[in-house]
Amino acid sequence: MMGARKIKQYLPALLLHIQRRVGGERGFLIAVRTRDICGVDRRCGRAMHNLMMSLVAKGLARRHKKGVYLIERAAVEEVLTALREWI
Repeated sequence: MMGARKIKQYLPALLLHIQRRVGGERGFLIAVRTRDICGVDRRCGRAMHNLMMSLVAKGLARRHKKGVYLIERAAVEEVLTALREWI
């Protein structure tokens, strides 16, 4: 399990990514791909997995497939406030 410090290191990147996706796309779902945020950095990918699975546990996101998570547009503000609380 990764420490909280390592996970917090990648939180701002996730926040920024979600904010950018909200502005650009149409539709009622936002796809968060860990590969888009982290590239091939496995440590970052693991931290993103942990962060997104905690959002899934809260019912704010759902796992689509490996490395891809879906967030409904209606829940985006809730997701962003939850992530900001963890920083």
